[in-house]
Amino acid sequence: MNSLPPYSKYANLWPLEGKTVFLNHGSFGSTPLAILKKQDEYRMRMEAEPVRYMITELEDVLWNSKSILAAFVGAKAKDLVFIPNATYGVNTVLNNFDLKEGDEVITHNHAYGACWNTLQYYVEKAKAKLIVAEIPFPLKSEDEIVESIMKSVTSKTKLAMIDHVTSATGIIFPIKKITDALHEKGVEVLIDGAHAPGMLELNIDFIGAEYYTGNCHKWICSPKGSAVLHVREDKQKGFRPLTVSHVYDKKVGDKLWSSHFFWPGTSDYSAYACVGDTIQYVGSIMNDWKDLRNYNHNLVVQGRKILLEALNAEAPCPESMLGNLATVPLKLTFNAPESFFNYIHPLWQTLMNDYNIQVPIFGWSRTNPKWWLRIATQAYNSIEQVQYLAQALKKELH
Repeated sequence: MNSLPPYSKYANLWPLEGKTVFLNHGSFGSTPLAILKKQDEYRMRMEAEPVRYMITELEDVLWNSKSILAAFVGAKAKDLVFIPNATYGVNTVLNNFDLKEGDEVITHNHAYGACWNTLQYYVEKAKAKLIVAEIPFPLKSEDEIVESIMKSVTSKTKLAMIDHVTSATGIIFPIKKITDALHEKGVEVLIDGAHAPGMLELNIDFIGAEYYTGNCHKWICSPKGSAVLHVREDKQKGFRPLTVSHVYDKKVGDKLWSSHFFWPGTSDYSAYACVGDTIQYVGSIMNDWKDLRNYNHNLVVQGRKILLEALNAEAPCPESMLGNLATVPLKLTFNAPESFFNYIHPLWQTLMNDYNIQVPIFGWSRTNPKWWLRIATQAYNSIEQVQYLAQALKKELH
């Protein structure tokens, strides 16, 4: 077995096994040990007296957590609701959106596959039309993104689903500029911000989109199954959850809109309860969230340079468009997958089995597929781990 490079000095705060060079925080995140302990405390509090907790305590627990999250993402708590994940948020918005036959909906070629499929489903159901903006990659500037999206707008365009940070290609979109341009054309905006909370300093109210959804389990590092959906106040009338339950009450109406989402049924709500605690805890790992973001960003920028040099490849986008994700091209022949989970190249298995490296290798895009590798670094990672990956790639690909 290869001698593995060390994690950073912060790694002991996470439950990572230490037998893997884990460079894929972006897929599912990882939750610090202190927060997992806190989650157990919420669970024990519930199980100690389930009726009292569920009926008299839970709503206050979740509102407190949501209030901390609201301040963190630049929104009002009353306009936010907890949901399991960002894909669920996209489904909730599209289930409420009044699409009609002949309407057009825009997305783009960098969109996350699950959300693309959701959009396709609702478009087909309404006999509407899905328009895909082709954003180049590699790309040189933000203007290429804005121009590609706006060229797709017609008089029939009703909604655009736009990523804040793309999952596969790791690009930060100029989301405020895009949202304003679409609003000028009378187009409503649904932002898939799956990677944004925690990675970026957010101000959802300032962005101004009608709908914004993002995960908390990724870069905030809260437990799995915690995400958020923001619906602008003027779009809340009649907007309801996917699961209709006890709080379907006309007396609640739209004044207490978020209450409709509070109780979809009996469940373990400890992941939601932990979001506020996680924001406070993870923000204390370094001096503050700004320092943490800078650490992660600098690590991924430096790491990308090392990988590009090892692969003798060109940077596919400027450093200014990177957050905590970076995607690099691989000079490998692309073969179409036979099924959903066969899209991963055998090199992924080689890196895992022979080098104990966990990093995604995937085919992108739908129209001109090539193989790419993405790193997603968190505070527990070190530059030595990326150097180790670069050495493995040089050995396997040269």
